[in-house]
Amino acid sequence: MLGLFVAVLVACVAFGVPTICALIVGLALFCGYAWRTGSSAHEIAVMCWHGIRPIRRILGMLVTVGVLTGLWRAAGTIPAIVAYTVPFITPALFLAMTFLLNCLVSVLTGTSFGTAATMGAICLSLAAGMGVPPVLAGGAALSGAFFGDRWSPISTSALLVANITGTDFYGNLRRMLRTAIAPFALACVVYLALGAMVPAGSGSAALVGELGKVFDLNPVVLAPCALVLALAALRVDILATIVAGIACAVPLCLGVQGMSVYEVARTAVLGFAAPSAGTSALAGGGIASMISAVEIVVVTSMYAGVFEKTDLLRGVGAAVSALAARVSSFTATLGVASLASMISCNQTLAIMLTHQLSRDLAPSAQEHALDLEDSVVLVAGLVPWSIAGGVPLASMGAPVESMALAVFLYAVPLCRLVAARLRKRR
Repeated sequence: MLGLFVAVLVACVAFGVPTICALIVGLALFCGYAWRTGSSAHEIAVMCWHGIRPIRRILGMLVTVGVLTGLWRAAGTIPAIVAYTVPFITPALFLAMTFLLNCLVSVLTGTSFGTAATMGAICLSLAAGMGVPPVLAGGAALSGAFFGDRWSPISTSALLVANITGTDFYGNLRRMLRTAIAPFALACVVYLALGAMVPAGSGSAALVGELGKVFDLNPVVLAPCALVLALAALRVDILATIVAGIACAVPLCLGVQGMSVYEVARTAVLGFAAPSAGTSALAGGGIASMISAVEIVVVTSMYAGVFEKTDLLRGVGAAVSALAARVSSFTATLGVASLASMISCNQTLAIMLTHQLSRDLAPSAQEHALDLEDSVVLVAGLVPWSIAGGVPLASMGAPVESMALAVFLYAVPLCRLVAARLRKRR
C-alpha cells in the first residue's frame, strides 16, 4: 500500500500534477486498506477526525499568517525592512547578507515560502545585477528562509511540532536556539568565505528608489515587527501575537499608505498586488496564499489518524526501533526524516510520518520535538522533488542546485550528529 502511494507521488511529480491530488489518492488508498481490514465507514471517519482534531489551531494560524504577510507587505513593513537593509549589502558581504536578511524576514513572517517570494526574490535580482552566480545566492537565501521556518515565534511548522508532541511552543524555541548557534555561525563563515571569492559589482540603489516611490517608508511602519517580537518575548499566546500583528498593520495601511477599507480587506483575502513592475517581488500573501497549505495539512492529518489506528506502519516502526537500539535517537530520527521527506514531497506529511515512526525513541517529548525540528523540518527542504524546497527556489528564480549550498540546512543535523557521537564516546 505504501509502495503504491509512493508510485502515485512520483507520477504526480513527474507529470506536474499538484501534490494535493496525490495526497487525496493516497488518503483513498489508506482508507480503503482500513476498510478491507475490518473497519467500518464510521470508524474510518472517526480515524480521519482523530487526525485532524489536534491541528485545528494550526489551521487557524495558517489563515491568520496569510492575512499578516499580505498586510505587512501593503503596510510597507516588509518593503521598509528591504529598503533599510539592502543598502548595507556590499559585494564581498553579499552572500552572508543574503543569508542574514532572509533569516530576518523568515523570523518575522514564520514562512520559508513567503520569505523566498519576497526577500529571496529581491536578493536573486540583486545577484543578477552584481554578477553573483544564482546557485550561490539561491543557497544562501534558502538557508535563511528555513532559519525562521524552523525558529520563529509565528512559525507554523514549529507550532505543528509542538502540537503533535504535546510540548510547550516557547520551550521548544528556547531549545532550538541552543542547537542553532553553531550551525548559524558555520553558515555565516561559509558564506563570507564564498563571497570573498566571488567578484561582484553594486546594484541596490535602483531597488531602494523604486520602493520609495511606491511606499511611505516612515519608520513607523516597522511597528508591527516590534510588536510581534515583544509579544513573543513575553510568551503571549502565538495566535494572539499574530492577530496583534495584523491589528497593528491595518491602521498603517489606511493612514500611512493611503489604502481604502476595501483595498485592505481585499489584500487580507487575496494578497498584496504590486503596483509596479519594480516591486513585483513583493506581491503575495493573503488567505488565498494559504489555501494549498491548509488542504495539505488537513489531508495529511487524516493520514496520521488512519496510520495510528491501523497496522500500516507497524513493520516500518519495528525497523526504526531496531535502528535506534544501535545508534542515537536523533540519528534514527534523521534516517526516518530523510526517507519520509523523499516519499512525502511536502514538509507537513514528512513531519507527521517522522513523528509517528520515531515518537518513542527520544527519552522525553521535549527531546523528540527537538529531534524533529533539527531533522525533518530542515531535511524536507533538501529534496529536489519536494515542494518544501522546490517552491521557494522556484519563487525566487534560483536553480535546484542551490540546495547543495543551503549550508544551514545541512549544518544543524550534522552538528547534532557530531554532538551525539561525542556523547557516545564519553
